[in-house]
Amino acid sequence: MKKPITNMDDYAELMAKHLRTLRHFERCLFSVWCADHLLTSHAEHLEENMSELDLRTLQEIVNDLWDSLLGGVIPETDQLNALDMEFMGNNDEWSAPMKDIHPAVSIVKQSIGMCILCCRRNDVGLAQTIAQLVIDCVECTLEENGPSFSPDTLFEHPQIQHELETQLAMIKHLKGEYDLDSNLRMMFR
Repeated sequence: MKKPITNMDDYAELMAKHLRTLRHFERCLFSVWCADHLLTSHAEHLEENMSELDLRTLQEIVNDLWDSLLGGVIPETDQLNALDMEFMGNNDEWSAPMKDIHPAVSIVKQSIGMCILCCRRNDVGLAQTIAQLVIDCVECTLEENGPSFSPDTLFEHPQIQHELETQLAMIKHLKGEYDLDSNLRMMFR
């Protein structure tokens, strides 16, 4: 019998178990897929809370990661260093941390920075954390939009269930034969 997911610990355990079955390359693909989803699905909040330059930088970083991965390679150290410099160099939040920004903006930024780190390290925990950031963003949206929302029933909510199923479907897809083409960016979304 399948253990039900009732809290973040259950979710983290399940995701880590499934992500362990992927090679480092596929975990990088999965991580960038999650961060790309966050970037596109929260574009409105990002546009409202970030400078145009910073938003464009985040988009370029995700595009560069995709370009390397869809080319069949994890970015080289020099490329990752350059992406790190771009990420840290053009960021209003670092210079004005007290600025009131939407929580989704911080989560999206964190996911992109962690993608760079995930490409550096063969670490299941990093990929699991990036996947969890997607759940965190859904939770933020649910809290904003639903006064009856309760964190105690988070994993019973249809949007969370859908996201969990989507993430597991992508992991399963990456275990099998897949094409390295731009269709991966929107797969299951």
